[in-house]
Amino acid sequence: MSFQLSILKILAGQPGGRASLELVKQHLAIFYTSGPEWPARMKRIASREPNLDIFGQRLIEREEGYWIITAQGRKILERLEVLDAAEKLDHSVAEGQPQGEAEKQAGDERLPLPAAPPRPIARRKRPWRKRLWTREGRSA
Repeated sequence: MSFQLSILKILAGQPGGRASLELVKQHLAIFYTSGPEWPARMKRIASREPNLDIFGQRLIEREEGYWIITAQGRKILERLEVLDAAEKLDHSVAEGQPQGEAEKQAGDERLPLPAAPPRPIARRKRPWRKRLWTREGRSA
C-alpha cells in the first residue's frame, strides 16, 4: 500500500495532477533508492489506510501513457497527511520537543522537482601537437 501512496503523492505534486508513466517510474526510483526515510514515512502513512487501492477506489484515472489523480484521490492523500502531521506533532510534544520545531517538521513536504538532465562535458580545443619522434624513436 505504501507504493500506491507514493504514486498518489507523485501525481499530487505534478502540474494538473497528471504525469507520464516514465515520470512516475523515475520519481519512484529516486525515492526508494535515496535512503530509508521515504519508505518508512510511506509505510507509516499507509498504515492508516490498510485497504488503499488507487485503481479500485478510482483515486487515479488512466489515459494512454498518463495517470491523473482525481479529486477523491487528493482528499484521501490530504486526510492521511494531516493525520500523520498531527501524530508527529503529538509525538514530538510528548518527547518534550519545543512546539515550533515540531511544526517545522510537520510542514508541507512537496516532491522535489525532477533533476535536470546532465549537461555534456565541455572539451577544450587543443591544437594538434607535432610529433617529435621519428620511427626509430629519435627526435627530429
